[in-house]
Amino acid sequence: MLLEKLSSQAYHDGIFSALKEQDSRVYELITKEYERLQGTLQLIAAENQCSRAVLAALGSVVQNKTSEGFPGARYHGGCEIVDDVERLAVARAKEAFGARYANVQPHSGSGANQIVLAAILDRGDKVLSLGLEQGGHPSHGGAGTLAGKFFKIESYFVDKTSFLLDYDAIREQAVKVRPRLIMCGASAYVRKIDFKRFREIADSVGAYLLADISHIAGLVISGAHSSPIDYAHFTTTSTYKPGGPRGGVILMGKDYDLQTKVWGRDMPLWRHIQDATFPGVQGTPYFNHIAAKAVFFKETLSDEYKVRQFKIIENAKRLASNLSDFGYDVLTRGTDNHMVLINMEDFREALTGTMAQRCLEDCNIVVDMIRLPYDKKPASITGGIRLGTPIVTKNGMGTAEMDSISALIDAVLRKVKIINDREYEIDESLRNEVRDKVKQLCDKFPMR
Repeated sequence: MLLEKLSSQAYHDGIFSALKEQDSRVYELITKEYERLQGTLQLIAAENQCSRAVLAALGSVVQNKTSEGFPGARYHGGCEIVDDVERLAVARAKEAFGARYANVQPHSGSGANQIVLAAILDRGDKVLSLGLEQGGHPSHGGAGTLAGKFFKIESYFVDKTSFLLDYDAIREQAVKVRPRLIMCGASAYVRKIDFKRFREIADSVGAYLLADISHIAGLVISGAHSSPIDYAHFTTTSTYKPGGPRGGVILMGKDYDLQTKVWGRDMPLWRHIQDATFPGVQGTPYFNHIAAKAVFFKETLSDEYKVRQFKIIENAKRLASNLSDFGYDVLTRGTDNHMVLINMEDFREALTGTMAQRCLEDCNIVVDMIRLPYDKKPASITGGIRLGTPIVTKNGMGTAEMDSISALIDAVLRKVKIINDREYEIDESLRNEVRDKVKQLCDKFPMR
């Protein structure tokens, strides 16, 4: 039986219908996730929401192509079109970040970090990075990670009183440790990072500097946060946190062609990165993700995207201010970016981060529990929570809605009955009241 040849438009338009027909269970689960997102307040600082255009690229036939290597030097045939896709993504990434080199192949932000480590370090080299319990990230040298197993990780810390980075103390530690690489950037730090100071510290001890800006990449693109591109030797980021597809990117500025010797090979830095990507760490790139990255990087060049980044910060500042006024211990008494960190124990004795996350989610408000700097609670419980404003801002909410959200959070956390570190009780009438108000907000500001 001959089948009719479909146009590209018709072929891709029918993808979701084909899923429904061939695997109703997965279709049902995806539908449930869509409904969950539409009916709950998403305040996860590490999440964002990509456009339907990005989703379309992720679900396209480009995902079928296999080939290792880089444009013009692939290990398979038939790569003319995906070469153009990757070149387009690279050009747009360089334009978005003001970079001179971009590698769009990393499968994740963590993978991007591993590629840089593999490119410039020898086994046993020293790395100086922000401690995981201080707001750092596992890929910066956490125990059990590739970095932690193969390199000597030394940690710097935030000040015990202000919870701010102490650059003088970091410099003193760098002089003492003499690392080959210094990593800056964080997953739980709410104030601006001085990349210029970090580069001065790195230069003073002859170290490379890697800036992981996964959480603040969108702010950097828009100018809402200073850029590390020409200060750091390497800048890495995930692409989903600023609002794109899952994946990572490695960027370089003025040092991209700096000659350096690793494992006896003297090459420019960018070439070390290429070789560490393939065959060093990864095989074939995900070309559908690279296509989606190209779509996303174009979106970041728009005025709408750039204006939204400033609104994200404005909303986070409003949340922090409101919750502080309600009596919550907001770390550093505010924020300069998209996230707010709150010490639960200083608000109510025995109220843990785990309990706060669970009871808020029970009322359809989704946040993260998180270990705060110098947290006395174990990682499975934590003493704090982390709030983020990218998704609610993407869906159109502003400071007035932040006032409403703050009041809902306070209503739940102030009245929840604490049983133990993990268990709680919420009055049914309060739960229903908060859920109803959340639904009203979500109905007024649906996913965009």
